[in-house]
Amino acid sequence: MTRPFALASLLLLPALLGLSATLASAAAFWALWALTLTVHGWSCGWVRNRLNGYWRMTANVLLATTWGSCAHLGAQALAFGPSTDLGAYLALIGMQCVLLEHEGLFATNQRRARLELFALSAGLLVAITLLRLLLGSNIAILAPTGFILLGLLLAGWQARTQRRKPH
Repeated sequence: MTRPFALASLLLLPALLGLSATLASAAAFWALWALTLTVHGWSCGWVRNRLNGYWRMTANVLLATTWGSCAHLGAQALAFGPSTDLGAYLALIGMQCVLLEHEGLFATNQRRARLELFALSAGLLVAITLLRLLLGSNIAILAPTGFILLGLLLAGWQARTQRRKPH
């Protein structure tokens, strides 16, 4: 993933920490997130070549809020109980769509960057969720535990990548 997409990827952090308490909520969020980003990128492809400047950004925001609202309504229609936990996090998807479109992630030559973003988010979500489940206590489902586990995962990743670099 390239540097410009890092800011928009940070919007995934609250969901990583808040929804990773159970595997069902983590999987439901990731599926809705990936579907919304994919549909938004596809629909912005139609707009990208037809509008310029202010109108393109306005259309981008309208499409992002539309697809985010559709994801929220779809989650409510499929499973109302678990969807109440997803509400605030699904609202962040629209903002992430706008930022990623603005940074060019949905351009046709960025297919690999999109796949890396999807794989990285799924990997982090699964890793934090499994670590929380392995800990198994009531403390593990709290958000600070998610911060600690995310910090440990990122430290391990950094140590692994620095070990590969020759000095």
